[in-house]
Amino acid sequence: NFEEKKPKGDDIIMFSLNHSLQIPGGDLSKRFGNNSDISGTIMHKTKNNLIFNLEAGFLFGGNVKETNLFNAIDGNNGDLISQNGEIPIIRLFQRGTRVDFNFGKYFTIPMKHSESGIVISIGMGYLYHKIFIETLTIELPQLNEELIKGYDRLCAGLTTKQFIGYMHFSKKNNIRYLIGLESIQAFTKSLRGYNYNTQSIDDAQRKDYLFGFKTGFIIPINQRKVERYYIY
Repeated sequence: NFEEKKPKGDDIIMFSLNHSLQIPGGDLSKRFGNNSDISGTIMHKTKNNLIFNLEAGFLFGGNVKETNLFNAIDGNNGDLISQNGEIPIIRLFQRGTRVDFNFGKYFTIPMKHSESGIVISIGMGYLYHKIFIETLTIELPQLNEELIKGYDRLCAGLTTKQFIGYMHFSKKNNIRYLIGLESIQAFTKSLRGYNYNTQSIDDAQRKDYLFGFKTGFIIPINQRKVERYYIY
């Protein structure tokens, strides 16, 4: 005969694939509209319900508010012209990347069919963002690989982050997910240092904020096993 005994708490390493719909604030809202954030998270939940995680995300969006980037080189008609006299199609997008380390607490909610709870965490990290400039069909010497850096507004800096959400672990069908609200504060500055269209030095300190609704699908990687002991 044998009996099974669970340990004090589950010690789990998990991977989470997430999506956040984010609203910009501060200086970032003057440059971009709403964006998406696709991220991956490695999480460790201890038996004492402490949570540590490392997360990396990719930011992207199609709403760029700064549309006057090429005023200094677009000629009298407002269009950039190639060497062959052609007018190219130029599209602007938001692009960015972030990485952060977070620490938090998991508060279990007593439920019959799931082992779920509320997660509260804080973190620090690094973020960069820029305007991605895409020229279709035609190559422009005005926007070659080197010169385009004077227009892309590349910025980066340290971040702080807060998250509060619900983490669900079903006992019946193995469904695991998280939903919650996330806030990121980035203290950035230009990495280019000079803007070609304004012909001025850009050394201002920026405050870039992101407020998002986050969802994630969780996959356990390693879980502390049930302890077994024998009675004869």
